[in-house]
Parts: sequence; C-alpha cells; structure tokens
Amino acid sequence: MLKKFNHSLRFKLTIMLVIMMSLTIFSALGVTWLSIRTFFLEELKYRMKNTYNEINMIVSSQNTDIDEVREQMAKISANGDMTFFVVYKYKDGKVVFTNTNENSRMRESMESMANLLQGQDEKNLSDFFSNTNRGYFIFRQNYDNTMNAEFYDLLGVLSDGSMVVLRSSATRFNENIITTMKLYCYVGFLAIFVGCLAMFCASNFYVKPIHEMAIAAKKMSQLDFDTRVTTKSNDEIGELGRSINSMSTELEATISELKTANAKLTKDIEEKIQIDEMRKEFLSHVSHELKTPIALIQGYAEGLKENISDDPESRDFYCEVIMDEADKMNTMVKKLLALNELEFGTNQINFERFDLVELMRNINASSDILLQQNDVKLHFDFDKPVYVWADEFMIEEVYTNYLTNAIHYAPNGGNVEITMESKGDLVRINVFNEGNPIPEDELSKIWIKFYKVDKARTREYGGSGIGLSIVAATMKQHGRDFGAYNQENGVVFYFELERARQNEDKPESC
Repeated sequence: MLKKFNHSLRFKLTIMLVIMMSLTIFSALGVTWLSIRTFFLEELKYRMKNTYNEINMIVSSQNTDIDEVREQMAKISANGDMTFFVVYKYKDGKVVFTNTNENSRMRESMESMANLLQGQDEKNLSDFFSNTNRGYFIFRQNYDNTMNAEFYDLLGVLSDGSMVVLRSSATRFNENIITTMKLYCYVGFLAIFVGCLAMFCASNFYVKPIHEMAIAAKKMSQLDFDTRVTTKSNDEIGELGRSINSMSTELEATISELKTANAKLTKDIEEKIQIDEMRKEFLSHVSHELKTPIALIQGYAEGLKENISDDPESRDFYCEVIMDEADKMNTMVKKLLALNELEFGTNQINFERFDLVELMRNINASSDILLQQNDVKLHFDFDKPVYVWADEFMIEEVYTNYLTNAIHYAPNGGNVEITMESKGDLVRINVFNEGNPIPEDELSKIWIKFYKVDKARTREYGGSGIGLSIVAATMKQHGRDFGAYNQENGVVFYFELERARQNEDKPESC
C-alpha cells in the first residue's frame, strides 16, 4: 500500500511542492542572513539620528523652560530603547539629562565621552562630525573598556552647543538579529508544513478526476464501457474526461457493431457448415435408398432382356417388381421435393376452415386394405365434426404419415387408437399403436431425414425415413406443437391445431 502511495501523482505533487517551498524559503533565509545585519544597523542608525534630532529640537527652542525640557527629556527616556546622556547649556551653567543610573559605570563612560566632545573646538567638530544644519554627530561601533562591552554610539553637538551621547548595546543588537532569524526559520518550517497539508488536500481536486480516468481506461481495456468520468471543470482535465467519455461511447458502438458482424459471420459459417453436412448426409441417404431399388430394377430388367425365364407368370413377376421399385423411387423423390419446399419456405400455407373428423375418416377408409393386410384394428369413435384452421392438404399428409407408421409398427392382431383432447383454443390429435417402445435417446432423432430406428434399414416395411421429417417441417410452418412419447404398451404420436371459433358441441372424446 505504501509503495503504491509513493508512486501516486498526489504524492509526487506534494513532494515537488515541498522541495520548491523549501528551496524558496531557505534561499530567502540565506539572503536575509547576509543582509539583515546591514538592514538592522541602518535601522538603528536611523532611530538614533531621529532621537538626536528630537533632543536638538527640544534644547534649541526659544524661551525654553528648564522644567519643560526635563519633562520632554523624560518622554524620550520612556519611549526609547537606548541610553542617552545630554549636557544642556542652560544660561551660564550646564544641566545634565540622562536615563542612566547615577554612579553607574554606564553613566561614567558616557560622561567621559561628553567631556571629550567639550574639549574640541567648533572647527574640529565640523570637520570630524556629520553636518546636519542643526549640529554635528558621528555614528560608530565602539568597544568600551570601562563597560567591557561593545556598543553602537552616536556622539554629537547640538545646534546650541549642547553635547549628546546616544548608546545602544551591540549584544542586544546581535540578539535581536538571532531572534529574528529564528523567527524566520520557525515561520519558514511552519509554512512548509502548512503548505504540505494544503497541497496534499488541494491535489485531490486534480488527482481525483485523473484517478477516475485511469479506472475508466482500465475498464475500457476490459471491454466495460458503462463507466463514465464525472468531471464538471472546463479546464484541460475536464476536456480530457469528456474526451474519454466520448471515446468510450464510440468504442462501445464500434465493438457492438463488430460483435454483431462477428455473430452474423459465425452464424453464416455455421449455416454453411450445416448445409454442407446436410448435403453430404442427403447424398449419402439418397444414394443408400436408391441403390437397392436401382439394383433390383437393373437385375430384373437384365433378366427380362436375356429371357432367363420364358414362363409368362415369371415375366409378369419381374415386371411387377420393376414397377413396384420404380413407384417407390418416384414416391421418395416426390416426398423429397415436398420436404424441400417445406424446409425452404417455398410452399405457402393456405389456411382454411375444415372438418378434421371428416378428413381423418376419409384417410381411415383409404387405409382399410393396409389394416387388413397387417391384421390391425383401428379405433376411431368420432361422429360430430371438429373444425380447425390449417392447410387441409398438409394436415392430410401429417395424419397419413402418423397412421401409416402406426399400422406398420403395430404387431399382428394389435390395435391403433385415434383420440382427441381439447387444450383451450387448440385440439390435440393422438395416434397410438401397440408395440415395442422407441428408445428414449431415439425420440428426438426420428424427425431427422432418412433416420430410422432400425439401423439395418430393413426393407420389410419399406419406409424411406422422410415421412416424419415432412411432419416436423409442416407443423413448424403452422407454428404448432408435435412430438412422440412412449407408453407402457406402445407409442403415441401427436400434433396440435387451432380450433375454429364456432358454437358447436365438442367431440365426445375431447
């Protein structure tokens, strides 16, 4: 976590600000340290000069009363932070004004300097001191042996000839410089600390949207385009955020189009593969189904040509076999064409209202010979009409396939039973035949073209495996349910149709 924080933009901005502030503050401290002594010395000289001028104004005023002078000197003593010693020429005598203690070494030292000034004539003073038009003075740094200390002294002669000595301690002067530099250091370090906190907090304003952009970009790389950068600023960061949002939208639309195109391409490829497989399977099944009848036709035709048998009955038998096999091939081709039309939608459904019971009754009657040949009993107990909406010709094919299969797969002496049941607006037709059940794993495959549960493809029944495929295609075009399931003693095939809306009684078995 700490390593991750050390590499964050927020951390780097804070460190950069700390370094810049530190360089600025320490540079300022260095410049201050080099110039503060000169600045303070000029400031001290300026204040001493002002004090000198104040004292000069006091003592040079006309009609000055000694008590008034003493009072004003007391004010200077109270307001000043320096020591002064003034020898005031009053009338024919002298009056001393000072803020030093009597009999102190400071007073003694300053009095000796004033006496030194009194021993100089005016010419020497004007040459030695600075001329202020109101008197003469000198500012100097002086080591006082009497006090055993260093001072800054201003020695001067007032405009009326009075002597003045101003003194400030060099030790205190140096202490003030050191104290000021310490204050500058404390303020500098405090400024660095406060600046760090302020930058750390303020940097979040800039770093947060950048962090959101990084998260959004990472999610976009993982194809997640729901994340948006929430920025309201109008600066470069805001513009970048809006650009990322726009890019996310464009990428989402582009990838969506690519996925759609890819899905369509995949579907097309799968359909092509499926069509190729269906074509191969179709050719395999057709060739298998046609191989036997063609071989039989060829064999019997060659027999007739070579007059293998002169017996008229045998010749008739050969001709009947050839005709029968040709009829089977013709029937299979017709069924294939019909199935092709159903699967590719070229055969349009003609919905009409018709009596389903009447349709089934007619088909049952035409199948009577087949029932007798297979010794199968048909149970169909419907008298009242049941009207439905469907293509009558297609439904006739569906019911015929179901009934034919039921008759052929029912055992000798077995039963085939037709029932109907009502399911709301629909009617379900069930065709049941006694016999062996269909294996459960085969129930979903019996609707495939040429698929036979009998893997040996015996010709005993003679079915081509196309009938149930036609049923499946027909019911899919009608959009109705169909299927098959096993019962304890047989198999049930069913299909559903829409009941026609009319006020007729339901069939007894419904």
